[in-house]
Amino acid sequence: MDTLIACVSLLVSIIALAISVRFWQQSFRPIVTAAVKTHSGGSEAIHYSLVLMNSGAIPAKNVVLRANQRSLHGALGDEATEENRRRWLACFSDRAAVAVLQNGDRASCSFGVTKRNNAGFWKYKSVIKISIEYEGWFGRKYSEPQELLIADSDSFTGFSWG
Repeated sequence: MDTLIACVSLLVSIIALAISVRFWQQSFRPIVTAAVKTHSGGSEAIHYSLVLMNSGAIPAKNVVLRANQRSLHGALGDEATEENRRRWLACFSDRAAVAVLQNGDRASCSFGVTKRNNAGFWKYKSVIKISIEYEGWFGRKYSEPQELLIADSDSFTGFSWG
């Protein structure tokens, strides 16, 4: 009987160890997300920044953004000239990769403007489907799908005090 109890205890311990290792692997990694944030806004236009954040436990390397071309083109407004596209879509280029994004850190870039009646670079409230590709500090690769909402981040309703 003592041997049976010892074997069951050993089995429970091994299962608990396996579960602990699995949860540790899932939590001990970089977690990179992107968000469109209001840089400045007024009655005529809202200027945006694209912010990358690493809320994980370790740094992320070689962070690259990829955009779904159909959703990207559907989000473009009237001011999406070639010059503006070169400027504000540069974040989706391999040359714009973030070499190292420390855990708890963020990186940002300018990301266009909205105006009334879709006259800006972006259409207000449009959604861009992206994937964020990056590596963990120890070489493991990640690819996370995400959606970017082009909207005023200072007010989730669109209304705020001056």
